[in-house]
Amino acid sequence: MRAPTIALLIFVSSAAAAETPDPCAATSAASDVQFTIALKDHGPVFEYGEIIPLALTFTSSTKNRYWADDRNYDRSGRLGIEQYCLEPDAPDPLATYFRTGAFMGGALGSERMLGSTPFIASAELNEYRSPGPGHYRLYAVTQRVWRTRDAGENANYERVDVPVRSNSIDFQVNAPNPAWQAEQLRNAVETLTGAGSPEDARAASRRLRFLNTKGSTKQLARLFGLKPEQFADANLMFGLYGSPYRQLALDSMHAELSVPEHPVTPQFLGTLVNLQIGSDPAWDWPQGLSDGEAQAFGERRQAHLDAVMSAEVQAAAEALPRKIGRARALTLHGLLTSGHLDSHLAEALRPLLAAAWPDLPAKAQGELIQFRWPLVAGPEMAPVLRKMMAEPSSDTTIHNAALKHLFEMDPAAGREAILRDLRSANAQPSPDVLALLPKEDIAPAVQPAVERIRRHENDRELDYQLIDRYADASFVGAVQAAYEERQGEWACAPQSAMLRYFLRVDPDLGAREVTAAMRERKDTGCYQYQLQELGAELPKLQQIAIDALDDADPEVARNAAEALQKWGGADAEPALWARLRRFHEEWAGQNEQLRSAPPYDDAGSRAVMLEVALASAIGMGANWICGPDKLARLHALVWTKQVAQQVEAWAGMWKQGAPVINPAWFPDDTLRFSVLQYDALNEEQLLAKVAQLPSGTHLTWQFYAPGQISPPVSLEKQEAVYQRVRTAAAQHGLVIARRDC
Repeated sequence: MRAPTIALLIFVSSAAAAETPDPCAATSAASDVQFTIALKDHGPVFEYGEIIPLALTFTSSTKNRYWADDRNYDRSGRLGIEQYCLEPDAPDPLATYFRTGAFMGGALGSERMLGSTPFIASAELNEYRSPGPGHYRLYAVTQRVWRTRDAGENANYERVDVPVRSNSIDFQVNAPNPAWQAEQLRNAVETLTGAGSPEDARAASRRLRFLNTKGSTKQLARLFGLKPEQFADANLMFGLYGSPYRQLALDSMHAELSVPEHPVTPQFLGTLVNLQIGSDPAWDWPQGLSDGEAQAFGERRQAHLDAVMSAEVQAAAEALPRKIGRARALTLHGLLTSGHLDSHLAEALRPLLAAAWPDLPAKAQGELIQFRWPLVAGPEMAPVLRKMMAEPSSDTTIHNAALKHLFEMDPAAGREAILRDLRSANAQPSPDVLALLPKEDIAPAVQPAVERIRRHENDRELDYQLIDRYADASFVGAVQAAYEERQGEWACAPQSAMLRYFLRVDPDLGAREVTAAMRERKDTGCYQYQLQELGAELPKLQQIAIDALDDADPEVARNAAEALQKWGGADAEPALWARLRRFHEEWAGQNEQLRSAPPYDDAGSRAVMLEVALASAIGMGANWICGPDKLARLHALVWTKQVAQQVEAWAGMWKQGAPVINPAWFPDDTLRFSVLQYDALNEEQLLAKVAQLPSGTHLTWQFYAPGQISPPVSLEKQEAVYQRVRTAAAQHGLVIARRDC
């Protein structure tokens, strides 16, 4: 089995979608793969609204040939890896949901090799179809089975999908049984309003979701948002989309807007709006539109959606005075994060949210602190932050984000909180938090850290960060003695921190210790990632990294390429080209073996990863420009299709007119830029990259209007960054023009 991977897809409603073949008409593409479906732990007769559980079984009579994706969920809201084919057909309960916009799909999963031992997955038919009373025949077509390509066969990402059709099964759905439905409704509501486990709540929400009665529709609206931190909330939302009583669902949700105990969450508002849009056929995407017509329709549709959302936000704001406790806090959160408040109302609501902060669930608090701070930033939040600093926190990331915000608003209180964390045995202030203080404030914490490391007693991750960044040369003897006493046994993070310290205060010692660490290949695998972990200290021993490009271990060679991409000087570029040429020669005549295929530890798969690293280092190196001419050379040297396609994509960016600089303030207001094939650049890196471009180059700066970027960033803030970069670029003879949305 392969280690878990994440597949990401974006599903977008499209006006110009091409006609696609009926997936239910597919036949099996492999006779040696067997896919069977069966009713799971249930007879063939179901009540109307009862969950229909399925067991999906996969086997193969051919060994080491076929694989199956092992996934049971998708970020889009529904796993679409099987197509369920029902005769007679029944409605898709989520048709409206998937018509309303764009969704990120994909999920954490792994892969199973198929053989005689069955691989069994589970599903519930109600997720995909809402069968009414009657007799049905069901079969499925799966897209989860695949094989690696054969020699000479063309396939994206080395993988050939193998559609397989299942057997057919029959089942019966009875006419509605009001007594059974009432009992199911009562049990589900009792569970969801009680103090049961998350697992019980999820099961109850699914029973309620699929009941499809007027009573269940009203309860879905009543319960949706009451406990937004529960996974059950998603099922309540999907139940509203799938209810056959759409107008009742809308009326019930509108009624909840003014219920004092019901919170109006962002998800509640979004669902309320999308149900209205999806109920009007005039806003379904027409087929056969030209690109221009599709764009015009999309703009009209978005304007209509914005108008509906603004109306619902206004209604929720008018109902706010009636909200109490937790519902009030969550409604304030929903209004402020809706993106449809005018600035005056937003200013008025911020102090109210600060006052209601104790009633806001921890998840919502963390989201605002870590990712959406500009929405709530204001003097009213200073007491909230000070209180957070005085209490223990189980989430270091959120605690550090709050600490940074406190320092920005109240430097004295922020400094005191940082120093208190430094002295605490349990706190873990991050490097960017420590960087807020002058070095003399942090210096007293270094000696105790060195002592704990020397004794290897109660030493903390923070201690090694302090050594790395703040210890001066006076500690080198003690740190070296501690390091060498356990040389080759250190975990990777503390080892790298001490090696960076050696390189900073004594480069010759650092070079010797890094060389020894790279030779040490017995107790840990740190050597495989060591060079990249040296970070900005790498240039002091760049030749070691260049030599490592030819290491016998492909992981070491790949890591060397990745390190040189980020921190190698301009003189590292020729070494990367030379290594890629040698790679091209080494695999000439054997390039069919270059494939990323299970079990992923053969020579070909590991070599593909090295080629990717070499091509990425050349194409995206921090300290040189790889323009069209170099990209053409790069394309001629790579063997694998996926790398060639990546290089082609980079080359295409250079053909689209003046390169566009895209700024982004995410997460936690962290400013990053992308331009051409270079992404995730901080401002210093962007200026360095711009300075590498030829004098006279014209670039374009992308501005975003309010509501077009998340978290929201004012035009004034964007303008300030633009002017800084524009002024610096002009010193190198570059021109940056603005582009407004």
